[in-house]
Amino acid sequence: MTVNVASFKLKSTTNDSIAPKNNIPNEKSQKKLTLKEMHARQYPFLDSNVSEIFDDLLEANLIDLLEMKRPEEAERKDDPIYCNTTA
Repeated sequence: MTVNVASFKLKSTTNDSIAPKNNIPNEKSQKKLTLKEMHARQYPFLDSNVSEIFDDLLEANLIDLLEMKRPEEAERKDDPIYCNTTA
């Protein structure tokens, strides 16, 4: 499994490197991506690798899953009102 690493620049706390306020883009003023744009985005890994990456993150305790809200409904796959997305 290969992982591409992207570098990023941290903001300095010194006054010398701070840009004037009018040149700093505001997070609220930046355009949010639409669903089509997010879907069209190219990621540095294949879709088939997502489950492996997810499993690796779980094993390394880098992500935590929340407790199920309704564990008694987890096995309702035979229920006719169950929404099965794999069919």
